[in-house]
Amino acid sequence: MEFVEKYLENGLELVKIYSKTKSSYFTVAPERGAIVVLLNLSGKEILYLNEATLFDRTKNIRGGIPVLFPICGRVVDGKIFFKGQEFEMKNHGFARDSSFNIAGYIDMPDKNGIALRLSSSEFTKRFYPYDFELLMQYLLSDEMFEVKMIVKNEDSSIMPFYAGFHPYFLCNKDEFTLKLECEKCFDDVEKRFIDLQDFKEIDFSKPEVNLDFLDVGSSEVEITLDRDKKIVLLKDENFKNIVVWSLKDFDFVCVEPWMGEHEGYINNKFYYLEPGAIFEGWFAIKLANE
Repeated sequence: MEFVEKYLENGLELVKIYSKTKSSYFTVAPERGAIVVLLNLSGKEILYLNEATLFDRTKNIRGGIPVLFPICGRVVDGKIFFKGQEFEMKNHGFARDSSFNIAGYIDMPDKNGIALRLSSSEFTKRFYPYDFELLMQYLLSDEMFEVKMIVKNEDSSIMPFYAGFHPYFLCNKDEFTLKLECEKCFDDVEKRFIDLQDFKEIDFSKPEVNLDFLDVGSSEVEITLDRDKKIVLLKDENFKNIVVWSLKDFDFVCVEPWMGEHEGYINNKFYYLEPGAIFEGWFAIKLANE
């Protein structure tokens, strides 16, 4: 297909997908958790990436859009219980450490894309004792990039999970702005709720920013990455929380759509999928209209 370009870089297979006009494109690494590592919308670079972490398989990738499954957020002491047994589980789950297979390419009248599949295996059952299929679909038009997560429960038991995504946006923090509808925000660094009535802007002078905007009412989050780069993050109702995370002296801000919250499993805040049932979740990144 003319909109697909596959190549090897430092021994890693990468797949580049172009829009119909080839004015936009994205690159995905199937073997590294189906992570989108590059997104260019009409000439504007959207994502931050530390390339050294992409090619070092011993490291978590810092950048791109990591897929968080079956958990998003922190896991205390790396231990979690499923089916009455204790399992090891890293923060944000195991999908980002898994190799996905290319399930096919998507050629629609107005957009192009790719589908990638992760099925339960001996590896996944070390952490998560369920039979499942996780399908990621990435779709691209000239000004919008869409992500669809499809989860099928192939187990005989009800399957608990809460998933999410971890987009690293390349930005100028002096010009960064965020607009969303929300009544509750928890500062996960200072361990306190913030009074949003007096909240004006994010203080990026701190060593770490980690803000959990809970029960976000708006389906659109308006983001200014710099004065010439404004985007809108769209999401469906499954991704009810938005986490904003950043580190001082790095030119990224993560704006993350999550189904759950840090340590949500402790209070049983799972999404429960019946045997044979299918879950579909969606979010997108588009250029804002000037």
